[in-house]
Amino acid sequence: DVAYTRQPVRLIGHHAGITLGFYGTSHHATEDLAITRSIAGLTVIAPADTAALAAALRASVDHPGPVYFRIGRGRDPDVYPAGTTLEIGKAVEHGTGSDLTLIATGSMVHPALEAAAALTADGYSVGVLDMHTVKPLDEAAVLKAARGSRLLMTVEEHNVLGGLGGAVAELISEHGVPVRLHRHGIRDQYSLIGPPTHLYRHYRLDAAGVETEAREALLA
Repeated sequence: DVAYTRQPVRLIGHHAGITLGFYGTSHHATEDLAITRSIAGLTVIAPADTAALAAALRASVDHPGPVYFRIGRGRDPDVYPAGTTLEIGKAVEHGTGSDLTLIATGSMVHPALEAAAALTADGYSVGVLDMHTVKPLDEAAVLKAARGSRLLMTVEEHNVLGGLGGAVAELISEHGVPVRLHRHGIRDQYSLIGPPTHLYRHYRLDAAGVETEAREALLA
């Protein structure tokens, strides 16, 4: 309704992904990025932390049309300092990597940065893109990474179908960029029930899991 009429409404989906843990599968939201991406005229933003959310809200004041903000439960580790700024539709680049670029969104930015640090310490060249705006995707940043890295790996607390991984796959295939892409997230299944920390570990969505997934992808 709000997208069709281009209303400047701000929608906030909180406790997204698997953050509700024990509340169960019916309370987990691992499909919302795919759904909202498909709504014409709707901007989709998944901030990494509190400071990024505040920055995104400020950036949206004069943004035309509706915006969907995807946030967690308010316990995400800090990535950015208070007062940080961001531009809607422009990814934040945390270094570049000739071996691997991790393209993460929302709650997965912090574990992606930790995984990148561990891989870098082991001799790999790794960069990270905070793709806070899932729609419109920062195409220039993705294509730059695709042409400069031998592997891209998207990381999202979401089904691997239709979300950030789908957006990146669509872009690089349309531009014919010969780069490997590994989509990391929940593999097209309903999530289990349990403490969020256990679920992140189970689905390799914590720092150690992202690192392991990346190592396996690099060696594949």
